[in-house]
Parts: sequence; C-alpha cells; structure tokens
Amino acid sequence: MQSVVLLDGGLGQEIYRRARNVSSPLWSVAVMQEQPEVVTAVHADFIRAGAKTLTLNTYTATPSRLRKQDMLEQLATIHQQAFDALRRAIETTGAEVDIAGCLPPLAASYQGKPPRSFEDLRDEYALLARLQGSADVFLIETMTNTLEARAACAAASDLGKPYGIAFRLEANGKLKSGETLAEAVAAVTCYAPTAVMLNCCDPELMTAAMPALVGMYSCTGGYANAFKSVETLAKGGSVDALEAREDLTPAAYIAHVQQWLANGATVVGGCCDITPAHIRHMANVLADEFEFIRFSKLALQVAVF
Repeated sequence: MQSVVLLDGGLGQEIYRRARNVSSPLWSVAVMQEQPEVVTAVHADFIRAGAKTLTLNTYTATPSRLRKQDMLEQLATIHQQAFDALRRAIETTGAEVDIAGCLPPLAASYQGKPPRSFEDLRDEYALLARLQGSADVFLIETMTNTLEARAACAAASDLGKPYGIAFRLEANGKLKSGETLAEAVAAVTCYAPTAVMLNCCDPELMTAAMPALVGMYSCTGGYANAFKSVETLAKGGSVDALEAREDLTPAAYIAHVQQWLANGATVVGGCCDITPAHIRHMANVLADEFEFIRFSKLALQVAVF
C-alpha cells in the first residue's frame, strides 16, 4: 500500500469562520488571543478527520506583520499560545501526529518579490524557526517568489528537521513574481527540502500543474484553496471579504486530489476553506488504497530511498 502524507485543511480560515465577533488583519492569530478554545477545537476536528500533520496557528505571527500592529513584543507569547492550543488538541484526541511549524510570506500573502535582501529575509525566518524549534517538521507555505523561498529554506535547513516548501501559482501558471514553476523548483533544489509542493491556488490550476511538478522533484504534493478569488486580499483588503466556492464540495475536491496522487504526488491536504469535512471525506475514500502517514515519516522514507 502506498504511503501518503495527509495534512490538515485551511486552519486559519476555519478558525476565523468559527470565531465570535473578531475582525483583524492578524486573522486567526487574533482569534487565538481572544478565544483560544476555538483554535484547539479546530485542530481537534482536523485530527479526528484523519490529518496526520497539523500546522501551528502562526501564519500571520511574523515580526513584519506584528510590527505593523504594534504587537512585536508579543511575538514569543503568540507562538507559545499556538503550541499550547495544538498540544491541547493532541492530548484531547490521543492521536500521534506531527506538529508542523509554519514559515509563511513575511509581510502579506499573494505579493511579488519583496524589496528586501536575502540576508534580511533569512534572519527573520531564522527567528520564526527558532520560536517554533520544538515542532517536528516545518512547512514553508504560499511562496510567490524565489527570493523569499530561498531565505525560508535556508532558515529551515539550519534546524536540521524535515521540511516542505509550497509555491502558489497565478492563473497564468507562474508565480506572482513572474517566475516559472521550473525556476522556482530549481531555486530551492540545492536546499534539499523533503518535498516541493503547490498550495493556496485553485485546485483546477494545481491539477493542471501537478504532472510537471512531479517531473521536477522527487517528492511532491499539493493542497489547494476553495476561494472564489483572492484579488481583494492581494490588493490589501481584509480576509473578511473572501468568499468560499460553493461548488467545491468534499466530493468535488477529492476528484482533484485523486488526480494529483495518480500523477505521483505523495503529500495532500487542504488550504483555505478546505474544512475538516473535506479532510474526513478524503481519508475515508482513500483509506483502502493509501496508508496515511506523518510528514516526518515521509522524510525517513525519502532518506532511505
């Protein structure tokens, strides 16, 4: 039976959707500060759905973002809160899962190449990696340019833990920076990430690109979003304006996932607005054909191979 890593789904959006009267540029981090029980409940639901690797709720907790909100002094506290929330969920469910540290875009999602040096970006990622140093693995997510991607890989590599990197593609099949997927993969290959993936783009776009990605790297995967559009957020708007696609039901989403797996992907899950119901359906439908494993176990298999 083939082994496949099953990640969780759209953690931040699920937390934000369930929250009571919270509206903030810090998104699910703001919820965690006011309603930590919501974060724990979402983690637990993804675990019960079948996810084997759970990401910390730290996507917007970067120094760059917190500085804009005059909250930089809370950086370490927020990261500890994220660990506490996920560990409570693990204790509640009694599951054996990986905790994945999150290394996201530092200033905002869906942007192009940042006007910063490699060294400056690497230092900020290194700080985030240290704050999440007790995580089992790391996921570098929603990368839109190779400069930021290389900086994140450099920081993650220094910890010596398994990590994956995921790029976001635009409708034209390229990164927001204008770089091609082939250029993106080539830029990070020297860092030897455990997996190179796609995330937070339309599943249709991911399905079209997956065969090419599988041909570029030894271990690949993907986890798509279910947004109608991210243009409002890309232009500086609030996550409150984002809308979920009504047509992307669990059954519709798994049809794409099955195609990624058929193409050779070995890591699957969901991004924004992919719910515990989507992950549960995925786990149920694929259970007879695949063994679901943690990301850290995949890293061991890659090393042996």
